[in-house]
Amino acid sequence: MGLEAGRFVERFDVVVIGAGGMGSAAAHYLARDGRRVLLVEQFSVGHSRGSSHGGSRIIRHSYVEREYASLAPHAFALWRQLQRESSARLLGDTGGLDFAPPDYPTLLGRMATLDNLGLPYRLYGRSELARDFPQFRLPSGWVALYQADAGILSATRCVQTLAAHAVKRGAVLRENSRVLSVLPDGAGVRAEIDGPAGRQTVLADQAVLAAGPWAGRFLDELGITAAYAAPLRVTHQQLTYMEVSESARPLFAADRCPVYIGLPMPYFYGFPIWERPGQLKVGREMDDPAIDPDGERAVDADAVAEVEAWVAETLFGVIPKAVSTEKCLYTVSPDGHFLIDRHPEHPQILLAAGFSGRGFKFVVTTGRLLADLAASAPGDYSSPLWRENFRIDRFVNGQVQPSVDTANL
Repeated sequence: MGLEAGRFVERFDVVVIGAGGMGSAAAHYLARDGRRVLLVEQFSVGHSRGSSHGGSRIIRHSYVEREYASLAPHAFALWRQLQRESSARLLGDTGGLDFAPPDYPTLLGRMATLDNLGLPYRLYGRSELARDFPQFRLPSGWVALYQADAGILSATRCVQTLAAHAVKRGAVLRENSRVLSVLPDGAGVRAEIDGPAGRQTVLADQAVLAAGPWAGRFLDELGITAAYAAPLRVTHQQLTYMEVSESARPLFAADRCPVYIGLPMPYFYGFPIWERPGQLKVGREMDDPAIDPDGERAVDADAVAEVEAWVAETLFGVIPKAVSTEKCLYTVSPDGHFLIDRHPEHPQILLAAGFSGRGFKFVVTTGRLLADLAASAPGDYSSPLWRENFRIDRFVNGQVQPSVDTANL
């Protein structure tokens, strides 16, 4: 700490921008590694304006891409470790179902990847599913892929737990503090922050940019968007809560009802009774035009009506009328894969963005990977959590392979 040109300056090993899921996880693992960390959040930890809030997120192994399916066991292990250490209820084991016609490419791709990785699953026909899970009604001829190793993450609680454990290990948390800029400064970085105590300068050896829907502003400022053809698109999403009839509530309890995803477009998905007594949450993936993350977001009534119609057809015993609707955001990369890497010209700046709706289950693997990258030399990608399709330069070096798994989640 000190003064520079009359301004109070603080010094850290790493400054982490954004205390959503990815930033809080990065701060947690960096502090665990003994780094002096500043974690900066423009709102408060657990706020509802971004992508990391709410009471439930799906966690599963079933992906077409091996890169994500092979990360899932690491994610489960790290979440369970955090749950043990914190004694907080973070992960619920419910099992998971993917519904689709038997020849649907995404279903076949997920089965092939699970087979390749030796991960167990069961394929249900319509009548078998009705026997074991009578709360679901599949269209004629459809099948369901069941994985016992799937479940629910309590998102807000996960983020709050990660941030609290970072602080417990020595990290400094600044809430309601807006980062005005973060730029290279010699071999380190300089961040300008406007918070409750006024504007201040922070110097650090490294920075982690994990600003969620606001990441594009930093990527623009650092020249990433233009030079590496990596624009991010922020889209509106919403989740609908519905009442379960009294007689059907036992069927939708978390110990009897898996999480579920309808794979054909437009990708309906949902949860058992988990967050609210007598209610469950169902959503539909939305691919709306890009929006300003700071703008107002109205409920899309047409999308709510589609969810109500799907529930009426698919879920037995649920009253197909929205009780309330929760809003959130996706930040989508050009190819649907994550952007996790060092800045190509300024490797002291680490980037984590574009999680494209599938990121929350991988919060802990992303945080651990960012800490691994921060501890290793530029060009070292030896972390077991690294995947080549995370590279920031993939759009200009011919490595672009668009995501083929049709449902993000």
